[in-house]
Order: sequence, then structure tokens, then C-alpha cells
Amino acid sequence: MNGTFLLAKIGWRNLWRNPRGTLLTALALGLGLTLLLVSLGLLDGGHEQMVANGVRFGAGHIVIQAKGYQDSGSQELSLPSGIVFATQEFLQGGAMAHTVSGVSPRLLASGLLTSSTNADGVRVMGVIPKDERAVSLIPERMVEGTYLSDDQRPGVVIGADLARKLAVKIGTKLVLMTQAVPSPDAKATDASPGEMQSTLLRVSGIFRTGIQAIDSHVIQVPLPEVQKLLGVPDGVNQIAVLLEREGDSLVVAQGLRKALAGAPVEILPWRESMPALAQLFVLDDAFNYVMNGVVLAMVGLGILNTVLMRVLQRRFEFGICSALGLRPAQLGLMIVGESLALTSISLAFGLVLGLSVQHFFATHGLDLRWFFKSSPPPALVFDPIIYARLSPTRIASSIGIVFLTATVISIYPALKAARTKLPGALKVF
Repeated sequence: MNGTFLLAKIGWRNLWRNPRGTLLTALALGLGLTLLLVSLGLLDGGHEQMVANGVRFGAGHIVIQAKGYQDSGSQELSLPSGIVFATQEFLQGGAMAHTVSGVSPRLLASGLLTSSTNADGVRVMGVIPKDERAVSLIPERMVEGTYLSDDQRPGVVIGADLARKLAVKIGTKLVLMTQAVPSPDAKATDASPGEMQSTLLRVSGIFRTGIQAIDSHVIQVPLPEVQKLLGVPDGVNQIAVLLEREGDSLVVAQGLRKALAGAPVEILPWRESMPALAQLFVLDDAFNYVMNGVVLAMVGLGILNTVLMRVLQRRFEFGICSALGLRPAQLGLMIVGESLALTSISLAFGLVLGLSVQHFFATHGLDLRWFFKSSPPPALVFDPIIYARLSPTRIASSIGIVFLTATVISIYPALKAARTKLPGALKVF
């Protein structure tokens, strides 16, 4: 025990024989850890924001829809009557109540929206305004006018790109045309199945999400108006569920599958209902891990270069130690101790600097508009400001990986020191 302590003491003193080199090396390696922590924080924060925005622009953390709707997208596939009530009863009562942020039934269809100057194909979303506000980000992205209201005349909210193409503004009248569909659960209404139906709507609001596919094609109309237009009273083909935490998606989905067992519905977490978004995260993770691997390689090569140069410059010293009776294993252990001490200093510096930069990005965010002349391309992110999020697990794993890398890399210089041969090492040139 005393021998090990003596070796550690000698190693620590050796480390400070060249304080400038030690501090510069610690600074370089600490910056590597800082870069690793900041990149992981921005990655996790960006993913968290993209999921939060993606599900609120899409079908929620969990979507309940008619069986086969995910593959076909047919507006003829409606949920059986009673599913909406059963879903709301299950989610808003009991143990699930604290996990759910909102539930919004929807009726989706394709249609043709016509103004006095132009026409364009649109994706119609029939919604209950009060419920949709708790689930979707569209009500929060209004740039002109107001969002739909339950107590106002039937109106329509459209994207900014679509409004520009149709040359419309708030209060402009539009004609929405779509094809009525048969309903297995409801009696026929004024709209005959298969016939084209139209209705007159007035623009009540214009939104801008920054996503071209939404801003140029999606419109939202009160649910009763769309049900009447399609000829499906009480018809709904999708229920969007927004949760307080994304991590509860699988648990809540499993609970819904048990509660609605036997009904012809499909209950999908967001990774299944929006596979393109999930795939984007996989590719982003892969790229980030490659970059982190490069950072670790730089850190490892820095440690290897520093320790190996110290070993080669002290060949005579190791010869003296061997002549005095120091065993090869003890020489190697001393070099490993020096390497770990240098790594510890680097980690302490990198941790302080990394967490400071991380705190800045967590509170102020990284504004991507700095990198673009105007606004960032909508395909990149939903929100131009990314706020970093770094969990204690990420911090611990980053420190552990860097420390393990340094330990493994220090083995080679330690072996070089342990293989010092006498009397060749005592020759003075």
C-alpha cells in the first residue's frame, strides 16, 4: 500500500515538472469534453423540441384511428361510434388522467379550396376548436385573424402559403368542395355518398408554422361542418392524444389497446404514426455519434501523444529507477497513474467549462438564425431556437467514456516504460 502511494506521489510530481505542457494538454483535452457535453446537450434538446413540435403538428404522441387508415389514408375509414367517448373516459379518469394533456377527435378528408382568383387541393381537418387548442400548435401560430371558435359562424383557418396562392385575406369567402363518403354507422343526410359536395366558408385566420407541407396544404374547419359536408354525422376517423411526457407513449398506448380491445381500430405511438420523423432522429443520432467518436479520438490521441513523449524523454530516468530495484510493473503503474492524473485535471476543467456553456444554451438557446441570412430552412427544425437539455446520465456517461478511453490509451506508454532495458537505458549521449 505504501509502495503504491509512493508511486502515485512520484507520478504527480513528474506531472508538474513541465507545468506549462501539463496545463496546455489539460486545456486541450478539457475542450474536447466540453465539445462532447455541448453537442450531446444540443442533440437531446433539439430532439425533445422536434418531438414536441412534431407531434403537435401531426397526430399527437398517440393516435387512434380506423383500422387500415395508416396505410390507405382513405377518408371512408371512420372510427366506430362510441370510440371517442370510450377513449376520453379512459384517458381522463383514473391513473391516466395526470399523463394526458389533451384529446382531440378529427375528421380528415381531401378537398378543393377555391377563391375568386385561384384553386388548390387541400387537406381538410375537421376539428373541435376547444379540444384542438390543447393538442395542436396551429392555434398558437396564427399570424392574422383568430383561430376557430365554438360559438362563431363556421369559418376556416389556412396556412400563409395557401393564402398567398389563393390571394385571400381575413374575411374572404372560399368554396370548399369534397366528395361525400358512406358511413356504416350513420343514416344518410343531405349529402349522397360519392357525390361532390360544397360549402361556403369565410377565412377567420391565417397561420404560419414554417413547414411548407402544412402552410401550403392544410386547412382546419369546425368538425360539424366537415361531418355535414361528407355526410357522416358524428363521423371521426382520428383521435389525437397529447401527453405530458413523451416517455409515457408506449405505456398509454398499451393501456388504450387493452381498453379498446376488440374494436376495429389501430393505436399507434408517434414513432409508428410518423415514421419519417422517427427515421430522421435515427440518422441524426448516427451522425452525432460519429462526430462524438471523432472528438473522443482527438482526446485519446492527445493523451497518447503527451504521455508517450514524456516516456520517451525520460528513458534515462527509467533506467535509473530499474537499477535501483523498481520492477517493470511498478514503472508501468506509475505511467498509468500520471496519465489518469492528467485526465482527471482535464475532466475537471472540461466539466466546469462544459456545464457553463451548457447552462447558457439551456437558458438562452442556440439561435439558428445566426447561421442564415433570414429564417432557417423549414426542413431543418420547427423552432429556430434550440434549447439544450443534458441529463445527469448523459454527463456521467460522457465522463466515464473519456476516462475509460484515457485509461486504455495509457497502457501503450506504460508498456514502453515497463520494457526499459538495462544497461542501454543508462547510456548518456
